[in-house]
Amino acid sequence: MRDFLALSAVRVQPSQRRFTKNLIITYLQSRHPAVTSYSVQVEGELVGFVMLIHAENPAQWIIERLTIDRDRQRQGIGYAVADQLIDMVHGFDHSEMVIARYQPENEAARALFAKLNFAERDEMFRGRNIALLEFEFEEADEEESDDDDDQDDEIDAADTDDETD
Repeated sequence: MRDFLALSAVRVQPSQRRFTKNLIITYLQSRHPAVTSYSVQVEGELVGFVMLIHAENPAQWIIERLTIDRDRQRQGIGYAVADQLIDMVHGFDHSEMVIARYQPENEAARALFAKLNFAERDEMFRGRNIALLEFEFEEADEEESDDDDDQDDEIDAADTDDETD
């Protein structure tokens, strides 16, 4: 509940409102057991919201609703959040892929996920574009500790580069 309330405090540019979902729909989706929602904070200040969804295929994870406050956009926070989620998912047992879903007209999202090496697909899912990042595992990766499996309720973002919603 606390992380969902973070979304209600995040303000978006008027031109980006068409990319955001109704708060009630987001709240209901955030209650699903396969969904983990995170508030995004920088130096203790609430600046965004994101959902990480464990897909029906247990090796796949979905990044959705990455939203950064309008006053904090273009500071690299969206990039840092997505990058941190990718690192987190990469550390989960048996994870093979991260999927990013965004609306076709959302050029900021498209650019962000392209910068993170996602490959956009021609197919769509429920009216949203799909971009995939498949993990390539090396033997050294499998020997790393499982400490990255823990999920926190907040994501601290470092400044790096873009945002989506």
